Amino acid sequence: MAEAAEVRPGRWMLGGLGALAGLAAWVLFGVLPQPMAAMGLARLHLFLAAFATAFFGAGLAMAGVLRPGRALGAAAGLGLPLAGLLTWASLRFDTVAALLGDDVAVPAFAALLVLATPFAITGLSPGARWFDYAALFTRAWQIVVRMAAAWLFVGLVWGILFLSNALFGLVGIGVIDWLLDVEAMPYLVTGLTLGVALAVVGERSDYVSPDLVLGLFRLLLPVVLAVVAVFLAALPARGIGQLFGGLSAASILMAMVFGAVTLISSAADAEDGRLRLGAVTGWSARLLALLLPFLAGLAGVAVALRLRQYGATPDRLLAAALAVLAMGYGLGYAGAVLGARGWTARVRRVNVAMALAAAALAAALLTPVFDPQRISAANQLARYDSGRVAADRLDLWTLGHDWGRAGRAALDRLEERAGAGGDPKLAEQLAALDTAETRADFEVARRGSDIAADRAGLARTLPVRPAGAALPQGFLSSLRPWELQQIAEACKARTPQGNPACVALLADLSQDRPGDEILILAQSPGEGPLLRAYFADGDSFSMRSPDYVGGDDLYRDAAAAIDALLAGRYDLRPMRLNAVEVEGRTLFFGR
Repeated sequence: MAEAAEVRPGRWMLGGLGALAGLAAWVLFGVLPQPMAAMGLARLHLFLAAFATAFFGAGLAMAGVLRPGRALGAAAGLGLPLAGLLTWASLRFDTVAALLGDDVAVPAFAALLVLATPFAITGLSPGARWFDYAALFTRAWQIVVRMAAAWLFVGLVWGILFLSNALFGLVGIGVIDWLLDVEAMPYLVTGLTLGVALAVVGERSDYVSPDLVLGLFRLLLPVVLAVVAVFLAALPARGIGQLFGGLSAASILMAMVFGAVTLISSAADAEDGRLRLGAVTGWSARLLALLLPFLAGLAGVAVALRLRQYGATPDRLLAAALAVLAMGYGLGYAGAVLGARGWTARVRRVNVAMALAAAALAAALLTPVFDPQRISAANQLARYDSGRVAADRLDLWTLGHDWGRAGRAALDRLEERAGAGGDPKLAEQLAALDTAETRADFEVARRGSDIAADRAGLARTLPVRPAGAALPQGFLSSLRPWELQQIAEACKARTPQGNPACVALLADLSQDRPGDEILILAQSPGEGPLLRAYFADGDSFSMRSPDYVGGDDLYRDAAAAIDALLAGRYDLRPMRLNAVEVEGRTLFFGR
């Protein structure tokens, strides 16, 4: 059954639950962190905070659909295992703060909560089954629409409060200021408002309906189909190699895949009896589904190349997992629409299967089954042992400070190899790591005399324009080690026209300062371009980033701008201050 009769909780009940959620947030995030950490109970605090987040988040979503007792029981049933998984994942690190700085664990926890809630509502609703797609689809979209509307109202309430406070301030009344100075009050107001808003939105479910959002999404199908088709058609002419410079391309491709999945799902709707597809919308959905494997495949190749070139990191492993999910959707949807009839029903089955797969993946990321830090550390160690990466190219700082206990275990094994006299260079790098307090200190210490060699090498390889010009005395000495390294790496690469992927342009960018300023444009393989100007500042140089006063940014075709600067195709446009005009763009670096 697609929908069971909804429970209409009172505004006081949901408002009270929201207020309790706000007070819990204040206690758990504003009061307890430091005392519990001081008592050595940081992981217990993490468990309680994670449980409260899952309990109140799921409870507020369920209370408008299930009876209050059942909703809160189900929320507790979700919160306990989720909090346990996140606390288990924290054992990868020495501190809870390190876990919270991880880019994988907290998003996995949030994804598991979001995915599990509609299944719990559906399974516990009278007359529904756990995998009833019509109910899952309806409940999931109800949660999205109701939460969005409720949070919009919360924002409106806070806007009115601030405006009212400003109005009272004109006549010397400070009562709102006084109330908001009470530490718990912002949490209480936000929670209470959210709960009441959810109750009101539930009462108006006939008006605040997902159908409106789904209908608008369907309008986008022909547009997105056209965009994807043009992209794929233009790709061979542009060159597929341009696509695989880094994770940013993979992120864009996967975002497009998951966005297209959302649009196609909106076309498939909850069940055949509710379909409202015109010919254009229906065919757009089917054709877009056929193109998804190509987008997902390109994203997967981009991630795979990055992994092969630089090895595994937690971020790259997460990207690889998402690429697998994207390909699962792509192949599933393409297979679903290839049949003559009933493609919408097949799409719905794919959605259920992929939602379960995504939930399993999110859970695995919080367990030793798929520990990104352990896998990444082992991979980097294997790359060193096999000779694919030299000691001075190992990111020892990340191993020792960002990848928790697995990273430090890998460092211990590297120290054993260095102690056995196998690699003096590795021993130097580890010694630099031991004495460094920050990453910047480590970079300076580990490079040591290499920095002077880098400066000398860059002086030989960095092209300077206009032809015959020379870099000012002391400029290269003013560059930080990472800048030297990035520019030097760029100079080893080549632009499409065969030039070094770096250039220094001497130009008078400020009439208020004597002499020329130095513009540096360089692009290392797989990285975004370095674009900045250096202004003489006493015995050193200060760095400026440009304001784009004409044209778009250079991040997509920096190589073309490098070629243009090397060929002399640029102008100094007189303004109050001079700006560089190159390849249809005007760059301004200030005084």
